[in-house]
Amino acid sequence: MEDLIFGRNPVKEALRNGRVVSIFLSESFSDQTILDLIKDCHLVPKKVSNQELDKKCKGVHQGVMAIVKPYEYLDLNEIIRRAKKVEVPIIVILDGINDPHNFGAILRSADVFGVTGIVVGKHNQVPLNATVAKTSAGAINFVPVALVSNLNQAIAKLKENGFWVVSTDGSATMSYTDLNYNFPICLVIGSEGEGVSRLVLKNSDYIVKIPQFGHVNSLNASVAAGILLARIRS
Repeated sequence: MEDLIFGRNPVKEALRNGRVVSIFLSESFSDQTILDLIKDCHLVPKKVSNQELDKKCKGVHQGVMAIVKPYEYLDLNEIIRRAKKVEVPIIVILDGINDPHNFGAILRSADVFGVTGIVVGKHNQVPLNATVAKTSAGAINFVPVALVSNLNQAIAKLKENGFWVVSTDGSATMSYTDLNYNFPICLVIGSEGEGVSRLVLKNSDYIVKIPQFGHVNSLNASVAAGILLARIRS
């Protein structure tokens, strides 16, 4: 099944990565970089009205929409193999992220901070889709994602391969700034409502919290991921 994406950055990166099957432009579209990429890919764009794009796209399309090849998941073993080539690798586990905007924003941060790959479970997890691609601003093309049937089994395999598991939880006694992240890291980000699941916390080597000083006692999952990844790379 093919996916529909829209917006200049997601479409631009999809073109650069040879993922675009067909492309649709508004009648007034004039972004020369995208027009050149379309030509390089030997694609013939179809001109459509802004009204037609508005109907097809659930969001800001910026005059461009594309049908792309389905986003594929990598095997966990492949992500581990790639991680072994990095001096201090980071793998991120998402424990039940249901909001595609959060998933896309986490992918974007993962690309910025050099994450080797992301691991997600088959259940209670939003899949790679057009909304994720749009929010990731093209990072979906650069950060591999592994789909596993059981997160705790994946954690066990990561530990066997030298990774230390760091989870986040508001009840933790250790601040995220107290840990020296100089080891292969598997960073677990919990779901928007429930956080990291009990068994995953039990299987973690470290549990840290991000101190909060405001009135709302929770952080958006993608914001938390960005804060933690920035700290790990600092």
